[in-house]
Amino acid sequence: MISCVLADPCHATLCATMPCRRARRTSSIPRGAVIFLTGLLVLAGVFSAARPALAQAQEACPLPAGETPPADPRVTAQQVEDGSASLMDFTLAVRERSREHAQQATTAQLGQHIGCIIRQEGSPWRSGSTYIVTLTPDGRVFVHAKNMALSGGLLNPLIYAEILSALGVSPTDLANLASPDPGTAALALQAVFATLSQEPAAPFDATTPIPDIRPGIPGASGYAAVYNSPELGAPIVLLAGFDLNASHLVEEDIDHGDPTITAADVVGRRTLKAFVTQAGEFFLELMSTGDAAAASQARIALRDPEGPWRHGSVYLYVLDVQNNIVLFHATEPDLFELQPLVGTARDGRTGELILPRVLAAAKSNPEGNFVEYHYDDPADDSDSADIPKVGYAREFSGEINAGGRILPADFIVGSGFYPSAGAPGGALENPGPASSQSGTGALWGWVCHAELVELEIETERGEGARYVAAYGLERPDTLETCGDVDNGFELVVNWNRWGDGEHTVTALVDGVELGRATVWVTTLGAEVLEGVEGECVAGNFPHSGQTVTLEWQQTNQNFVITDVQ
Repeated sequence: MISCVLADPCHATLCATMPCRRARRTSSIPRGAVIFLTGLLVLAGVFSAARPALAQAQEACPLPAGETPPADPRVTAQQVEDGSASLMDFTLAVRERSREHAQQATTAQLGQHIGCIIRQEGSPWRSGSTYIVTLTPDGRVFVHAKNMALSGGLLNPLIYAEILSALGVSPTDLANLASPDPGTAALALQAVFATLSQEPAAPFDATTPIPDIRPGIPGASGYAAVYNSPELGAPIVLLAGFDLNASHLVEEDIDHGDPTITAADVVGRRTLKAFVTQAGEFFLELMSTGDAAAASQARIALRDPEGPWRHGSVYLYVLDVQNNIVLFHATEPDLFELQPLVGTARDGRTGELILPRVLAAAKSNPEGNFVEYHYDDPADDSDSADIPKVGYAREFSGEINAGGRILPADFIVGSGFYPSAGAPGGALENPGPASSQSGTGALWGWVCHAELVELEIETERGEGARYVAAYGLERPDTLETCGDVDNGFELVVNWNRWGDGEHTVTALVDGVELGRATVWVTTLGAEVLEGVEGECVAGNFPHSGQTVTLEWQQTNQNFVITDVQ
């Protein structure tokens, strides 16, 4: 059975006169009568990515080994489009197959396969404007075969009231659903369930205005049929012929949570790790409550570009480890969700698959780990696919409260940022280019904002190592540029360890190159020269007539100035 981290809802407050509300951040989700569904929907696989033609269905939706291919509907979407069958015929045929599939899909993998096929443009299930939308009993979009990003949204109650009325729900029950008295609303909800459980079917049309009740709503017409879902233990409303778009949904008051590190705050590795950790804890808290409505609304919150969980190119994804699928992707749901974890996204420079590296990083440490790769920045139309990206992924384990049933959950939450997208000012100042180096010396520079500053040294033979530099040293000269002074970085090195020859020093800020310098190293043949003394005088330096005395100093492994005459 699939472990839906972000389970679909049953927030059961229906109101035929509910006004549309603007999305905003709030500290709590308005609570109505909440239906706690028993069990999780195996057919959540309908959220899989689509391909353009039926001929590609087997490639896009591979049948799991040992499974029997699910049957197509006896009336196809193409027949509706060419006029040889009615919308009613198609909807009833889909209901018939949906009952069978609900019984047949006993594994998450088969559920994924069925859902994937349903979403294929050119398949018997979808053609042009003929496709399936399903609603949970509270009027929330459960599946949207054409646009996965709309799934989880709450249908305009004026439209849903028209659908329920067409299906036989009485005006009295519809009115009582909006009652401020919880008992009256609960009884009305039971009556709605009783009506829908009879599996009615009927056309609906909310495009015609009704004086004093509702305006005409463009596009809000189609055919509805209900079937009882054994997985949900509740009736599911199937809609066809309704080209449902964002204008048909209510903009809800959503609980975005209150993370101390938001997506907008992610500027380096420390903030990225904190951001992902808080997101995982947010999921665990939602799952443990059993509040299906809150869990469903979380999908909306995570996709909200105005909320705390998404900003520019920083967004979240959730991987279902138990069922080996991408469960959630904030920015490209149609492309990634419910796809196998091997994925298709590749490193823009090396060509390697990215998801296996993400999985390995998440599992390498109980607190997760970082992974670096190259990938196109979706927030920058001018970049290319080989832009460096720093990702972080962590595995979380917890429990889902599914209608009183406590089920284990195992998932990975990840995110990433493009360091170059907001690369701060800075410079590698020492060593200078084409300079000579010997003994013990310091490498230094400055950068306005960084989580991690590293200095990499590479010899002409290709040998090298990377070291973490001390960062946050006081540099008053950076105040005007950076707005503060704690911007210096420094690393002490013994050049003798690297041997003679040409070496390259590269400064990296959060994995992105800040600067580099090629230097020439000369040694005295030992990493640490001991038991020697030496002194010399440089004449006419630094000015004519002056002399400088140089004396060997073992701690520096170099000559230092001891006197100027």
